[in-house]
Amino acid sequence: MFAEVKRMLQNRISGNSYDAQIILWTKAAVRDLQMDQIVLDGVCDIEMEQNDGVWEIVDNSSIEDELVFAACAAYCSMNIGNPPNHDNLLATYKSLKGQMRMSSQYK
Repeated sequence: MFAEVKRMLQNRISGNSYDAQIILWTKAAVRDLQMDQIVLDGVCDIEMEQNDGVWEIVDNSSIEDELVFAACAAYCSMNIGNPPNHDNLLATYKSLKGQMRMSSQYK
């Protein structure tokens, strides 16, 4: 899940310096979707672990839904830094969440 969300953010965020924030905001997006009664097929389980002084991403997530990835990427993008298009990103996130809310796939 982490790799998919990060790939969607590549036009705005590069390198590894934002990995911890991407993990934080991805988890927050999943919690927000679930709090809105959206049932996801799988779990979000992403952590950063330090092994021999090197930080590694451990992603045991089982979510494989592109719409969920897109919603998480929009959520991350609007919350990392101070994007000039915050309102557009928020509208995109709300639209994606609305699509999920209306779909029988997420109930």
